[in-house]
Amino acid sequence: MFFFRVPACGMVRPHMRTRARLLLLMLGTVWLGLPGCSSTPVDPPEEGPRYDGGPVSWHRDVLPIVQERCQGCHTQNGVAPFALETYGEASAMHTALANSVQARRMPPWMPAEGRHGFRDSRRLTQGEVDILSAWSQQGAPEGDPMDAPAPREPTPPLAWTDLTIGPEESYLPKDEASDDYHCFLLDPHLAQRKDLIGFEVMPGVKQQVHHVLLFAAPRQAALERDAREAEPGWTCFGDSGIGGASLLGAWAPGSPPTRYPEGTGVRVAADAVFVMQVHYNISQRQTGTVTAMHGEAQPDLTRMSLQFAREPVSKLASLYALVDGGFSIPPGATGYAHHSEQYVPSGTLWGVLPHMHTKGRRIQVELGGESLIEIPAWDFHWQQMYVYKQPLRVPLFSQMKLTCVWDNPTPRTVEWGEGTDDEMCLAYLYMTE
Repeated sequence: MFFFRVPACGMVRPHMRTRARLLLLMLGTVWLGLPGCSSTPVDPPEEGPRYDGGPVSWHRDVLPIVQERCQGCHTQNGVAPFALETYGEASAMHTALANSVQARRMPPWMPAEGRHGFRDSRRLTQGEVDILSAWSQQGAPEGDPMDAPAPREPTPPLAWTDLTIGPEESYLPKDEASDDYHCFLLDPHLAQRKDLIGFEVMPGVKQQVHHVLLFAAPRQAALERDAREAEPGWTCFGDSGIGGASLLGAWAPGSPPTRYPEGTGVRVAADAVFVMQVHYNISQRQTGTVTAMHGEAQPDLTRMSLQFAREPVSKLASLYALVDGGFSIPPGATGYAHHSEQYVPSGTLWGVLPHMHTKGRRIQVELGGESLIEIPAWDFHWQQMYVYKQPLRVPLFSQMKLTCVWDNPTPRTVEWGEGTDDEMCLAYLYMTE
């Protein structure tokens, strides 16, 4: 769901190297602080309820799982196409619910299981899958409402915030296609350098807002970019579209307020401005016609609350690009694979953000023959940074292997490009020294 489309220098064709280097220099170093970068495992894969083979009811057995695993998206006016908040809503969907969890399509969690586990996994345990399946097989009984857990408490906000910021006017997303990426220029009026240590995103029309990225950008370059389009802000498929911009934070539906690890933060230069990219997902295009996913586009006013450190932080993280821009996918190709190897900085690897476009089928990053991450069934609409339960050391002079696989049903050759119909092969590495 997050798109950072600035290629870096890698093992690509000669004609790509110059363009990649120039674009990377324009971007500058991308800094990103991630929540919860702890080496302590927080979600052992088999922790959770077990199914004992007996009767299953909504209130006693199913609702606790749905509260924890599903209601981040499946709420009234949530990003999911239907709610799972009441017995009536869930029982009407029990067959689809059981089928989707048995097939591991839901909740959406893309990485394959491997040696290195990721924090905050949405993958259901086998016990949870068994309970949901049994409930459906038994006819989705309601059970005793007295067995229901307490209502799910909303995630508590940040301890404090220093600034709430957003566009001055609502924005009506463009709904001619399935995705509209729009950048808004926001001025924090900072008199001195600040370290961002936390933030909370408050989406306006929740079912339309698919992700939010916040960048710090040079003031003059951002003002000039904003002036090039008549409406406030500008279309910005990919990143902010401004050279020298740096990423400050990212949000996706279901994400709680983000508090960066103690002693870390993301630096914002004095006199910088913010650029907030909002990805609106309005409709889905099928065979040349557009059918509404969430109804007609509605005016949106998404805002963010920011928390700054009282004193300068001691640790900053950097995001390095592992990229292969030298591919050429033939017309009609199925399972077309391309890979490259690239030297990466030594240090500590905390997380990986893989990225392709809509023709992507599989992506994998390896180090020394060992898989660091694999997305075996790529989905353009579910992209994020995956943070390891335990960070990994990357030795000096290490090479990482990046492999991308695509299907190309079109009659044209597909190469690297910014458009949805173009493709990319990219993974960002969240590292500290």
